[in-house]
Amino acid sequence: MPGLLQARGLEAVADGDWLIRDLSLDVAEGSLVALVGGAQAGKSVLFELLLGLRPARAGELRLAGHELMPLGPLARQQLGLRCAFQTPPVFPGLAVREYLVLAAASVRLEAAAFERLADYLPELEGCLDQRVDDLEPELLRLVDLGRALLGLPRLLLIDDLMPAIGVDRASDLLRSLARDGYTLLVADRYAEPVLGLADYGYVLAQGRLVAEGRPGELLADQRLFAACAGDPNAFG
Repeated sequence: MPGLLQARGLEAVADGDWLIRDLSLDVAEGSLVALVGGAQAGKSVLFELLLGLRPARAGELRLAGHELMPLGPLARQQLGLRCAFQTPPVFPGLAVREYLVLAAASVRLEAAAFERLADYLPELEGCLDQRVDDLEPELLRLVDLGRALLGLPRLLLIDDLMPAIGVDRASDLLRSLARDGYTLLVADRYAEPVLGLADYGYVLAQGRLVAEGRPGELLADQRLFAACAGDPNAFG
């Protein structure tokens, strides 16, 4: 069965250097797929390609059958592609409440949307009137995840959440989102906990996929941990 997201032969180059090379992956609807690798593996660059924030040198990309390559970031958002960023966008001076409302302006929300958001992110209830640019980094990451969820994602990309908010809190969140049917592509350097939640996994090193498979198979390979610690040659 075709995946909700299908990427084939994606490539990106900057200043003559390969950032992503011949990368193909699938994300099935309703699944949690892990993308693991070290700090400079190319995970965030790949997300930029998927979101249309960085030009691709080559490749094909489809979401629910829609060809994404001709589309800009806004059109991809309107098809349901959303991201909780490693470095969240910040609008200085806006309160958290205003930030969330603006982020959800392009979709039609049900009246209970903010109540459901509080079920996932109770930490937001006490900070809705704070300025976004005054938030601690951990809380900012949760606010940004809330922004992405209010965008009604068909596919939600989540970038390096575990190092930012802690393994236990991130695991609880991911488990809840997966249980409720969200389709998730989760990039993280913490391989063991994120693969422990995943249905399928990919390992990225220096912009290349060097391994993929069921989480148990990947976790049994000691080369995985060297790759996530930053060794680009762990898989040869």
